[in-house]
Amino acid sequence: MIGYVATLPAMTQSEETAYTEGSRMAWLQMLRHCLKELGYEDPEAKAALFAVEREETVQQLRAICREFGDNDWSEHLHLGDVIEKHLGRHLHST
Repeated sequence: MIGYVATLPAMTQSEETAYTEGSRMAWLQMLRHCLKELGYEDPEAKAALFAVEREETVQQLRAICREFGDNDWSEHLHLGDVIEKHLGRHLHST
């Protein structure tokens, strides 16, 4: 089948969001495994471990905001702002 190119149907916004979140989680799990295998449990590796922890926190906030708030925030927004503006305001308004 030389020259055959499969075309995939366009994803909905919801499917694209789920794909992006799943992809980030997969990369995060690989990073966590790599850090462990490389022996990065010492104090010098704290920055890498904080990055992993932040990514996991963002994933949890995305799930909670999907149900109780909004997900109109970037991955790099300060987590306090995410909680206040994109989750807390929604919870306090109910």
